[in-house]
Amino acid sequence: MFQVNATSWVRQLKEAVRPYYLRWIYFWLWPARRPVSFSDCWRYPFEKILGESARLPAAGSALPDLLFYPMTDWHARTQRTQQLVRALAALGYRCVYINPHLGREFETTTLSDRPHRLSRLEDNIFELHIRLPREPVFHDRLLLPDEEDIIVSVIRRILPPGPSAIQIVSFPLWLGVARRFRQEAGFPVVYDCHDLLSGFKNIAPEIVAAETAQFRESDLVLFSSQGLLDKYRDQSSGKCLLVRNAVTAMQFKEVLASEPFVVGYLGALDSWFDVDAVQQAAALNPQCRFVLAGHIEFDPIKRLRSIPNVELIGEISYSRVPDLLARFRVALIPFRVSPLTVMTNPIKLYEYFSCGLPVVTSPLPEAQAMGDLVYVAGTPADFGLQVKCALEEDDPARRDQRRKIALRESWTSRARNLSAEFDALLTASKRPLR
Repeated sequence: MFQVNATSWVRQLKEAVRPYYLRWIYFWLWPARRPVSFSDCWRYPFEKILGESARLPAAGSALPDLLFYPMTDWHARTQRTQQLVRALAALGYRCVYINPHLGREFETTTLSDRPHRLSRLEDNIFELHIRLPREPVFHDRLLLPDEEDIIVSVIRRILPPGPSAIQIVSFPLWLGVARRFRQEAGFPVVYDCHDLLSGFKNIAPEIVAAETAQFRESDLVLFSSQGLLDKYRDQSSGKCLLVRNAVTAMQFKEVLASEPFVVGYLGALDSWFDVDAVQQAAALNPQCRFVLAGHIEFDPIKRLRSIPNVELIGEISYSRVPDLLARFRVALIPFRVSPLTVMTNPIKLYEYFSCGLPVVTSPLPEAQAMGDLVYVAGTPADFGLQVKCALEEDDPARRDQRRKIALRESWTSRARNLSAEFDALLTASKRPLR
């Protein structure tokens, strides 16, 4: 008991000091280590939330507001949640996206800037910046009751009276907040299960464990892959729906001729990235340039820098992705097979298909479902051979079929299907909607 209490006490002390240490010492000595997203989020117009008046402008439609409780920072990397927000906003929904850093993104401490902020990111898309006193790292622990009280209070203040709202949770950290609004205001809860949480090393066990209650207490559960649906269907008390990832195909371009041939990868460079597969593929195809775009989050990946025909270009903005993919001759999904990766439905697969690109992939179920439109490699040695086969592909029909899939599997179609589900949720709800 003493050890548990001591551990808790130490954590509380560290959290109490960290807001000041980060800004006054760490980021001051090493400014390059301050995440770029902490600056990018303030490029948008915002207002401070003062008093009790609502801050959201009048809604442009009778649709319910959508409250997004995310797993990722809007400004760090464009992923599933941001794509769904944009597609739903285009249908007329007013979307509020909560910044998960809960105060760490602010440039100053609460001593000089205490108010919460509401930013306007795009038409119908708003970002809510809520300052918690301890500014917890959102994947390190669950929120405390007093922290949930603050979050609930701020959300109440920015929502005008009258309209209903639907809560879309992408991370069980937010379960307590969503539960409160479900009980008090009748806001239905949708859980978007898009990853195997236990497959991530940096997510606290208590957050992973909270997913069980999240399944049980959600009115609708979305799954991004068949594997996730099969694994968790029985834990969900509400309706379950398979909503795979997608793409906005019109954003992407025809592949341009390039010399030498470019074989490329786009995405996170983390522990699930198969370094050996890329290393062997580069050695077997020395006539090609291997271009890898993404932030390195796993040190062994850095050894690829020593290979002459491999180029690590770092993280790029989403606006630059179409131009990068237009240079590829072959695209890669080199993932180590693990419980995490076999459950994934890679967004990059749809983006690659938008360009008609042949894709060399590890044996991931969601990629293998595409049949002969992908080249599956079971080992690092086989990966290089499959890259060679993909480079030799000369089949316009296959390229056209990939583009047709990308056009069909659109974020707009996903949003329209979800809109029908939202209507059903509100109709079926027996709770008063304020």
